[in-house]
Amino acid sequence: MEKFEALWAFQEEDVKADAIANAIKRSPTRQKLEKARDFILDRQKQYKQIESEITAMADRKDIIEQAVAHSESQLQSLKQRFDSAPPQTAEEVKALMNEVTRCRDTIRQYESELSRIVRESTSHEKQQSVVRLEIGKAKKSFDQLKVDYESETQSRKVELDEQRAKAKALMEHVDPALLEEYNTIKRHISPPVARLTYGQCSGCNTSLPSAILSKIKGGSLVECETCGRMIIQ
Repeated sequence: MEKFEALWAFQEEDVKADAIANAIKRSPTRQKLEKARDFILDRQKQYKQIESEITAMADRKDIIEQAVAHSESQLQSLKQRFDSAPPQTAEEVKALMNEVTRCRDTIRQYESELSRIVRESTSHEKQQSVVRLEIGKAKKSFDQLKVDYESETQSRKVELDEQRAKAKALMEHVDPALLEEYNTIKRHISPPVARLTYGQCSGCNTSLPSAILSKIKGGSLVECETCGRMIIQ
């Protein structure tokens, strides 16, 4: 039974340490700090996305400008062909005019797309500038919150280290097999060990059958079928 008492004594100090750690995590300043961090990460992601879109638009703009130059070259060639060898029939005139019309339509379409890209690119650059300013302000706020949080929790961290040391000192007296089981259960529920109280698991208040009660009273390690905690007398 002494091994269970050693485990219980360790759990009492371990739970106290966890309570201090959780209090530090729940600090309003820490929550603001995490919110500021998440905001910065979100805006950095948005900035990169905008940057990627601007790059894609710049590449497309280059392609369109080359296509416009090519179409204008074709149009100039048609004009030279008309000047050097004027069409002789109505069909030849019609065919030539159709080519000219296609070139001009193509140029207009490209120029229209080019104008749209320029507008969108300008809009993206303005948006990127806004996001950059937001990131800068958020970083300043984050740095100040970090200083405030470290100052605020300095004494609590000392208290936590002292409490962890107490728990560690008691942990050395716990049976290794029990400690392993303790840590396994703690991943799912805390505290991992419960007392037997009036025939019930004190962790979840479930009444236990007589066969289980006998095992516990006999010094056997029993886990509650309802909550999974180790039950000791």
